[in-house]
Amino acid sequence: MSFKSTVGDVFSSLKHRDFRYFLSGQLLSLMGTMIQNTALSWYVYKITNSPFLLGLISVFQYAPVLLITLIAGVIAERYPKRKIILMTQFSYMIQSFILTFVIYIGYSKYWILAILAVINGIITSLDMPTRQSFFIELVGKKDLPNAISLNSTVFNISRIVGPAFAGIIMNKLGVFQCFLVNTISFIPVIYGVFQIKAKGNPTLRTKNFNLIQDLKGGIMYTINKKILLSVMFMMAIVCTFAFNSNVIIPVFAKQVMNGGAKEYSIFLSLSGAGSFLGAIFMAGIGRGLRSKHFLIINSFILAILQIVTLFTSSYLLVGMLFVCIGFFGLTFLNKANATLQFNTEDEYRGRVMSIYALLNIGSTPFGSAFVGAVMEKFGGKFGFFSCGLMMFLFTIITVFFVELKNRKPRYN
Repeated sequence: MSFKSTVGDVFSSLKHRDFRYFLSGQLLSLMGTMIQNTALSWYVYKITNSPFLLGLISVFQYAPVLLITLIAGVIAERYPKRKIILMTQFSYMIQSFILTFVIYIGYSKYWILAILAVINGIITSLDMPTRQSFFIELVGKKDLPNAISLNSTVFNISRIVGPAFAGIIMNKLGVFQCFLVNTISFIPVIYGVFQIKAKGNPTLRTKNFNLIQDLKGGIMYTINKKILLSVMFMMAIVCTFAFNSNVIIPVFAKQVMNGGAKEYSIFLSLSGAGSFLGAIFMAGIGRGLRSKHFLIINSFILAILQIVTLFTSSYLLVGMLFVCIGFFGLTFLNKANATLQFNTEDEYRGRVMSIYALLNIGSTPFGSAFVGAVMEKFGGKFGFFSCGLMMFLFTIITVFFVELKNRKPRYN
């Protein structure tokens, strides 16, 4: 395979005009979001000095996903997706503006930050399944895996650059400016969505709107399809325990590495760099992987990497571990996303991706509350370790369960 052909494969989805508009807007918007998220986690920890209260902010932010996302999947199949995405982006911008304002006037009480986190979670509950099910209408089924990978690449570029900029802004200017940058960053993505021609027309065309029946249909479709169910089961484990960096790293940077905002932002950027490499890998070589054990192997590797953080305080080794955690976390989510979308009929795509969003984000409150409580009692050094240990144990249980279920009875 020639170099030109390889490059063409890596960027194949960019030949679609609508996807180019969507992705370019996303790049700036996500960068602003990462700047805000980095600043918010550090700010909450600074004003509370409590790992538990920091973890509780994530609970407030992602708990609405548990309650709303499945309903949002039905909405995404019954109404034009482009209009829904425009509505969610405007809502994000308003929420960010309010957060910027309360920080600016100095009235940033913990309860206000908690309410704004809940509002953000409500918006995310509707935005994520709609966005995930919209990709196929922007690029088609052939280029779908590549679009997912490039979207992950953009997301993880923002995870590298966003925390780095946040660290600079917080040190040179202050926290308020981080939130202001995020508010402004929604303008490009709103413009990009306005330029998209695809409407994302409803795929659930039954005349009678029966929310309970539609929800039940999506859940039963997922349960009855073995490959979808197995992916969802692994996601429940990994997404609960592998993606709590926004809670763990501020505490880890301060308590274990004796650092401040600078070290915190560097560690987040290293994790983002690993995810970026993972996205590039999946956009090219990785999308051809067909191993049915791919997700299980990823889970074990992630667990071991997190466990190892307990045994070192070397900046070099910790940095390398964060890069590797970012890499394998991304390859897991990317493969899970592509597997679900490729094995789902268009009529059920919004509802299946709402379950994906439920497990991807909705599991965060459990992981955040768990690791926040662990660090409150035992210290920041046990944050990654406790999550890795739980993920390792649950993955072993899953492997034994699957093997027992698939083992055929033997007759003499």
